[in-house]
Amino acid sequence: MRISIIVSADDNIKRKIQYGFSLLFQPLRVELNFAKTLSPDCPNIFYGRQMPNDSKKVLWIRSSDQFRTCISGSTLPETESIPRFEYAGKVLPKIFAVANPLNPSIDFDIPAAAFILASDFQDLISLERDEFDRLRAMDSLQYKLGILEFPAVNYYSRLLKERVEEYFGITLDRKMYASTDSAIALTHDVDFVSFLNPKMISREIVGIAVLNRHGLPSKQRATKLLFPLYALFGFDLPKIGLKFIFNAENSLGLKSTFFIKTGTTGKQDIPYNFRSKTMRNFLNMLAAEGFEIGIHPSMGTYVDVDEFVREKNRLQDFIGKRVNSVRQHYLKFTAGRTVQIWEKAEMKYDSTLGFSREIGFRNSVAFPYPLYNFAEDRPSTVIELPLVFMDGTLAENKTISNDQALTRMKELIKETRMANGTASILFHNSLTDPIDFQGYTEIFTAVLQEIKENGMTAGTLASVADNFA
Repeated sequence: MRISIIVSADDNIKRKIQYGFSLLFQPLRVELNFAKTLSPDCPNIFYGRQMPNDSKKVLWIRSSDQFRTCISGSTLPETESIPRFEYAGKVLPKIFAVANPLNPSIDFDIPAAAFILASDFQDLISLERDEFDRLRAMDSLQYKLGILEFPAVNYYSRLLKERVEEYFGITLDRKMYASTDSAIALTHDVDFVSFLNPKMISREIVGIAVLNRHGLPSKQRATKLLFPLYALFGFDLPKIGLKFIFNAENSLGLKSTFFIKTGTTGKQDIPYNFRSKTMRNFLNMLAAEGFEIGIHPSMGTYVDVDEFVREKNRLQDFIGKRVNSVRQHYLKFTAGRTVQIWEKAEMKYDSTLGFSREIGFRNSVAFPYPLYNFAEDRPSTVIELPLVFMDGTLAENKTISNDQALTRMKELIKETRMANGTASILFHNSLTDPIDFQGYTEIFTAVLQEIKENGMTAGTLASVADNFA
């Protein structure tokens, strides 16, 4: 199905609105044509301040002056003044509401709303950053509006689909993930591979066991002291974690993406020999069984393209194949620079965009979509698969039990399925640590079973994105 869209706006606004429309139609089997004049042979959508003077049947979406003000002034809309509406069992924000008597079924600037939530514009203009130069969840529109728990843009897309179908008397088909209408991308960050590592010994023995920086009981501190000794005798928990994850997924016929580190640029980077015999065997096994190997670049690479490329090339040269997927260490990201770095490094897929201290839909999207390149004011060539939760976020939250953590994970998986979408989830190979991740091997197994029971596609970042059609 082909749909023609005319955007009547200044160029700096037009490109952003076109991106907003592209997002809204991304889950649909629709060919968009951004035109200057109305097309006689397909449905037409007109975006602008006034209805066009033409007799042809046109769906008019009125533009918002407030959106132009936000873009030109590098500001966000005040959340207190945003009205809400109920749709598909959700209470959605009516961002950039407009008076639109000719088309009361869409009485807010829906492509502008999609852009402001999904594009990382708020990351671009945010002056409040955490200690790792990341947008804080508490400063996001999603958090302030209370919509982190579900993908609002998916529901905007569904609403627009219904209005277009009703207005033009047509049916628009949804894209699928292979044979299902929802999917989960399984991913694993390999931050370290052994407790026989000077940095890990310093962290576990000195920092945690001796100085008690995590406030652990004496028995758990004593156990931490023994981790390097256990590793000497072959019970190296991070290595065991790698095998556990691989076996658990492979036994169910599931594949995942493992992100491997090849460099260090910050004190949070734990160096390891990815060329060791153990890692060579493991990476060869992943490749042989159809798993994906991605790059987990070091702390400074989110603003350093040369170091990023060096680390990526090390991994490519070692495994002998192209590396297409990335997740930044510590989820480091800045909208003004990181996307361009990924493009220059010729990355195809990313799954960095989640909040490290909150779970949920950071960009209000649950489907593979192109990021926005603000430096060049255009859609990026890099496809994002949004990260909705990682094990560490919930494991470090001492106010909830493991049962509650698993329930929250299942709720986000359910939200993804209900939205006919996809999301990425993250479990580290350190999930076998009985102190920091007590009970998380069982949680991981339960999550895999939940995905299977919900009839969702599960796979690597690349396979989920490539099968979205």
